[in-house]
Amino acid sequence: MTTSRLPVSDSEREVLHVLWDGGPLAVRDVQAGLASRQLIWQRSTVITLLQWLEKKGYVQSDRSHHAFVFRAVVTRDQLVRQRLQEVADELYQGASAPMLLAFAQQQTLTAEEISELRQLIDELGARQVKDKRKR
Repeated sequence: MTTSRLPVSDSEREVLHVLWDGGPLAVRDVQAGLASRQLIWQRSTVITLLQWLEKKGYVQSDRSHHAFVFRAVVTRDQLVRQRLQEVADELYQGASAPMLLAFAQQQTLTAEEISELRQLIDELGARQVKDKRKR
């Protein structure tokens, strides 16, 4: 899975967290959300980060209000998938299984998480069988 979006910086990711948690927000509200996360940034810095995120395709702005209102157009899950693919591409030439195995071996998983993983593996296996039958 290749994405056309450029990666996000740590600062841009902080802005995305505020938008994910607060929904569409004006710049001042994003700045306040960052402050609640102990990130005291100038308004101009917040505007610049929002503009970069918009150019990269992670947020959109609504200019119909008195103040610009920004909203995330990428979900947390989409960003996680993108970042994981970037790591797989960088470390495993795009192969995801070795990365997932390495991650799972380093984690203490709950019974519920193990059950979810088993269900996912079963679903992936069933999908693979189904795809082979279509050919």
